[in-house]
Amino acid sequence: MPSYKKYLITSSLLLSLIGCTNSTNIDITKNINIKENVFKPKTKHFDLEDQYIMYALEYENQKNYSSSREIYFKLFNNTNNHEYLLKYLNLSFILKDYASIKKYASLNMIENIKEEEQILKIYTFALLRLNEKEQTLKYANKLINKFYHDTNHGLLASIYLDLKEYEKSEEEFEKAYELDKSVHTLQTITNIQYYHTNKKSESKEIMKDYIEKNSYPFSLSLQLLSFYEKDKENDKILPILEKMYLKYKEENIVESLGKTRELLKRYLIKENTEKAIAFLEENNIKDMSLLQLYKKTNRLEKANELLDDLYKKTNKIQFLAQQAIIEFEMAENKDTVIPSVIDKLEKVVSKTSNPVYENYLAYILIDFDLDINRGLELVKKALILEPNNLAYIDTLAWGEYKNNDCKNAYKNMKRVVDNAKFEDDEIKLHWEKIKECTK
Repeated sequence: MPSYKKYLITSSLLLSLIGCTNSTNIDITKNINIKENVFKPKTKHFDLEDQYIMYALEYENQKNYSSSREIYFKLFNNTNNHEYLLKYLNLSFILKDYASIKKYASLNMIENIKEEEQILKIYTFALLRLNEKEQTLKYANKLINKFYHDTNHGLLASIYLDLKEYEKSEEEFEKAYELDKSVHTLQTITNIQYYHTNKKSESKEIMKDYIEKNSYPFSLSLQLLSFYEKDKENDKILPILEKMYLKYKEENIVESLGKTRELLKRYLIKENTEKAIAFLEENNIKDMSLLQLYKKTNRLEKANELLDDLYKKTNKIQFLAQQAIIEFEMAENKDTVIPSVIDKLEKVVSKTSNPVYENYLAYILIDFDLDINRGLELVKKALILEPNNLAYIDTLAWGEYKNNDCKNAYKNMKRVVDNAKFEDDEIKLHWEKIKECTK
């Protein structure tokens, strides 16, 4: 999702735009212009003011915003203190009562009071939520003209964005960027350029120039990479990922380093197996990704060593099982490794019911005439979970043949040859031997 979406005017995001962070009130004090000579409306004394404040705060703490705002409204009416009006408007915004905001903000909009900018800002948001486009733009422009700083340009830009007036939105975000130099504002500008104002190349060049001069801020770098991917400029992705990784490593930016390492690893695995292996080895990343790459490239000795490390580190039984299988597959003389392989697989099947490992151990026990009955017991257990697995049925038939049960061996082996591609040399051998047995 493009990052400019965070500027779209929804109730929760509005709060963040105007300074609220997980609080019960909308704090619109960020970047507020405090004038030296403000107009101070005359306030009135109210005997119950302190008690009312306590009740209002308690309701607020309980998230009973409706009751709280009514007390603030009474406080405003009885004191003429616009701070209470602002609290009422803030809570009305949380309650999405935009009509009340429009009504009471407009009735009490006084020029040059201390709260003017906050009231004007929340009033503008309420107008937007009420879909009063002309009035929204009027008061947003008033904010810009009277209170000149980045958040108000961002507000007007967000309104234009919500109204799908993208060129005007881009222009206002650029004015905000001139003031705040924020990477988030730049990210929003480049998103609008890429998706809406037909400036894809310019957008990418701006981001590339910025990240190279500013230590590769993660979110902007990621956005640039996503644009390259969308435009199928894959040759530009790897160099940036590598530079990001080196920069975060050099500056010990732990969170960004971890995320970039994962991205770089996944990209290399997808695009270049040898580079992926080199990267994982150089950075001592001993994980399942490296294991799969070793298997894919038939580096069985390295796979075996890695499995040993993984098993010792995690004590997960599947690593011991895979190590046993690789150990057996690698051995030129199977007899030399059979005791070790059987020992490992027996540990595995004693701790987990996995038909793959049960069948593998069963086949070794049967084929090498080590314990045919134990082999048959194991393969029958595997077939309970996967009754139609032809490899397991082949093991069963071979065990029955070795046990001189030719009738059942023939029945089961025929099922294999009738349903499998008849190309496997081992299946051919078993079939010929079992047919001879029935003659």
